[in-house]
Amino acid sequence: MQRTVIDLAPTLSPYDTTISTRHVCIAQEALGAAEPFLEQALPAGRWHLVADARTWPLVAPQLTAQLRAANRPYVCHIFRENHLSPTIETADELGALLNGSSAVVAIGAGTVNDLVKMASSRAKLPYACIATAPSMNGYTSAIAALLEGGVKTTRPCAPPVAVLADIDLLTRAPYRMIAAGLGDLISKPVSQADWLLSHHLIDTPYSPEAARLIDQSALLLEGVAEKLPSRCPDAVGKLMGSLVLSGMSMAVAGTSAPSSGGEHLISHYLDMTHYAWGRPTDLHGCQVGVATITTAALYEKLLALDPSKINCEQRRISHASWDAHRETIRARFASLSPAVLPFAQQGYPSSEELAQRLACLQSRWPKISEALAKTLLPARHICDQIKAAGGPTSFAQLGATPGRARCAVLHSKDIRPRYTLLHLLSELGVLERWTTAVFREHHLLWPARSSCP
Repeated sequence: MQRTVIDLAPTLSPYDTTISTRHVCIAQEALGAAEPFLEQALPAGRWHLVADARTWPLVAPQLTAQLRAANRPYVCHIFRENHLSPTIETADELGALLNGSSAVVAIGAGTVNDLVKMASSRAKLPYACIATAPSMNGYTSAIAALLEGGVKTTRPCAPPVAVLADIDLLTRAPYRMIAAGLGDLISKPVSQADWLLSHHLIDTPYSPEAARLIDQSALLLEGVAEKLPSRCPDAVGKLMGSLVLSGMSMAVAGTSAPSSGGEHLISHYLDMTHYAWGRPTDLHGCQVGVATITTAALYEKLLALDPSKINCEQRRISHASWDAHRETIRARFASLSPAVLPFAQQGYPSSEELAQRLACLQSRWPKISEALAKTLLPARHICDQIKAAGGPTSFAQLGATPGRARCAVLHSKDIRPRYTLLHLLSELGVLERWTTAVFREHHLLWPARSSCP
């Protein structure tokens, strides 16, 4: 039987000068040739292998045997924590262990990859990644998502020079991680919409080159969702390929905006409240999937809005001062507020800026609404795709109470200054009312009878 290989070379050839990850292998039996693959990408010398207690046994027997056979010197660091915390402090501790190594190899998925990315970037060492699950699109991005002061932040980092993904290994990942990968990618319509909204409304940069790469990523996903529950190698391989391209689009754009909008803020809020206050959490991509249904439904209401009815002067008068909003943030975020406030202040407009922004929305609305309509998909279609893949479609399935779910949608805009739909709807004074409506209309606080368990 012919082995499955996902060849991204034709897609990536136009980006040779803009993408740092020059070596990508997504194939069945790829792990059997890991050493020669890594030898092409990494410098000679001692390699530092980094994994956690769950991912090390998946890869170590084959990899270390190959390294010994090739007389390749290596050392290893295995995180033993049951629940590894993705913090700046942990990355710094890892970085202190890298002295004397010529390169680093991350063995794992999201948290391990982000920690190695930050540590190796600060140590100015190249690193490669051996993926153990198709769970998120951060493998090839130029950022690391880590907690700093309790707030999930994204830090610029050098991407890996190589990614190896053995499809046989990926198909054996816990299924929730496979579903999470689809959830992370399915955010593309709303993250793209947020990127376009910000570009047209407040003139932030937009990269057509990165947008084309995102479109190529989406093409790989066609017909994949319903095949994932059977762990079909072709479907899992295409999912991984799509994740790799999505991460690269962020590197090309120089920002995570192509693949991360308001739906990711909602997920980050759930993560923050988990680490700060012990609230239940789920995999990042699963949270993003539910948040994507939510924001897609909110966009449907925005596109139905008549902007001529916006009373810019009334919104200007009723807009809270920064001093007042600062106290609101302190009440909402409690112990997290010192870390949140700088981001919130950076993204908070004055009354005059708000009036100008809403007037701009009115004048540019035909162009903005046309651009949004081209990229958005119906919330129910997104929900159906997640259901087909066996992923969660409600906040209840993520372990979030109705109150926490509501806070995630209403308050997460303050943890990042990047402009999203959540910011606009808050400025229009409709975010609370519309959130209540979409929760009810799309069964987002509890699973509908037809939702997956």
